[in-house]
Amino acid sequence: MKTYPSIPHYSNNGTLKRRSQLCFAFDKKDGSNIRCEFNKKLSKKSNFTHGFKKFGTRNRLLDPNSMFGPAIEIFYEKYAEGLERVFTDNEEYKRVRMITVYLEYFGKNSFAGMHEDSDEKDLVLIDVFKFQKGFVQPKTFINDFGALGIPDVIYDGIYDEQFINDVRMNKFGLDEGVVVKGVETVKGKENVWMVKIKTNEWLNKVKDKLGQKALLLEVNNDQSIIDSI
Repeated sequence: MKTYPSIPHYSNNGTLKRRSQLCFAFDKKDGSNIRCEFNKKLSKKSNFTHGFKKFGTRNRLLDPNSMFGPAIEIFYEKYAEGLERVFTDNEEYKRVRMITVYLEYFGKNSFAGMHEDSDEKDLVLIDVFKFQKGFVQPKTFINDFGALGIPDVIYDGIYDEQFINDVRMNKFGLDEGVVVKGVETVKGKENVWMVKIKTNEWLNKVKDKLGQKALLLEVNNDQSIIDSI
């Protein structure tokens, strides 16, 4: 089951070339990454929604008795049936043997990957990966899964400095920031690229609550981001 990639911050090396490209920006929920694998063979051999059997956090399989265990029940109640219908009926996915879906697990008071036990938790679908084909392109993701529940689309337009600054100054009223997605052609193949932008407000909250070391870790030791807060 594919691990969700670490998304670079907007100013990291390799992201500057994406300025002026078309993009979609999604509201980034402040939570923890959950993944689930859909297996077409399991789906055909068992009852509906049973094609989803393997769950994990970002780096390990999910223990149902762990703090993230409730995510499994939420997933079956909220997403499993609708996702399986898309994967079974839509030509885009019919011939894909395995599909991994990625979701964010969060509560009202979740912060920087920490969760309060007393919070009611929720899941939101953030991405879909087709085995041997790659991540679903952002516009397709919106069209195919928007009705099931995905993060709000904050912006649809050119990825430029003005948009970056608007996010950082939190002109959109965000809790944490955005994940920006676009498509670029590399060696004749269209690949999805992703960049995250955090609000200055959220980054300052990390510094105040967790300290300077945690802030540096959050921005991948990119001092330029901290200097511009």
